[in-house]
Amino acid sequence: MINKNELLKQLDGKTGLWCGADVEGADLAQAIGILTEQGIANLSVVPGAVATVWPWLEDKNIKIYARFYLSEKRVTEKQISDITVRINNALRQGACGAQIFLRAGALPGLVDQTYVVRDDLFFDKDLSIGLDIADIDANDWGMIFENLRKINATSVVFVFTNDTGDKSDFVGRIYGMLNAWSAENKFDLHFAFGPNFMRIEQAQRLVQSVQPALNNRLKIWVNY
Repeated sequence: MINKNELLKQLDGKTGLWCGADVEGADLAQAIGILTEQGIANLSVVPGAVATVWPWLEDKNIKIYARFYLSEKRVTEKQISDITVRINNALRQGACGAQIFLRAGALPGLVDQTYVVRDDLFFDKDLSIGLDIADIDANDWGMIFENLRKINATSVVFVFTNDTGDKSDFVGRIYGMLNAWSAENKFDLHFAFGPNFMRIEQAQRLVQSVQPALNNRLKIWVNY
C-alpha cells in the first residue's frame, strides 16, 4: 500500500493543491490553511474562486492558477473570444496564470487562433495547457509538443480521466510521452491524477527513470 504522507514528503517542493469547483466557503479557507502549513506554493481553482482566495494570499509567495475547460473537439472563434475575456478577468483578480484544459485534437485550433496574442494576454503570466493523456496516440506526440512550443506554454499538465486499471495502459502512455519528449521543450511537466497516489508514484518513477532531467521541472497537483 502506498503511504500518502511518505509520497508527499518525496514530492517536497513539487506539489500544487487542486481545489474542485465544489470547494468554497469554509472549505476554501481550510485549503488555504493547508497551503501555508505544508509550504505548498501553488493553488489551482476555478475562475470564480480567484477573487475569494487572492486577499488571503496576496502577501504570501503562493501562485494562483485559474482553471478553464474547452470540451468540444474543435475550438471556435466565439469560444476563443469568451475564454480570453474570462482569462483576462482572472488575471486582473490576482491569478498568476491560467490552466486551459482541452481535447488533444483541439490543440492546433487553439494555438492557431491565439499564439499571435499569447504574449500580450499572458505578459509576465503563466500559460499551462491541460490534456488527457488517454486522448493522445503514440504518433501524436510530435504534433502535441510542436503546438505547445508554438504557443510558448509555460507548462503542460496531463490528466487521466478514465482509468480502467491495467486495460488503460497508463504506464505505457506515460512512458511513450517521456520517450517522445524533445530537448526543444522548454515548458515544465505537470501531472494531475486526483487522489490516485498509485498513478502519481508510477508517473514520478517513470520521470526519474526515462527523463531524470525533467525531475526539477516536475509538479504534481494533489486534490484538496
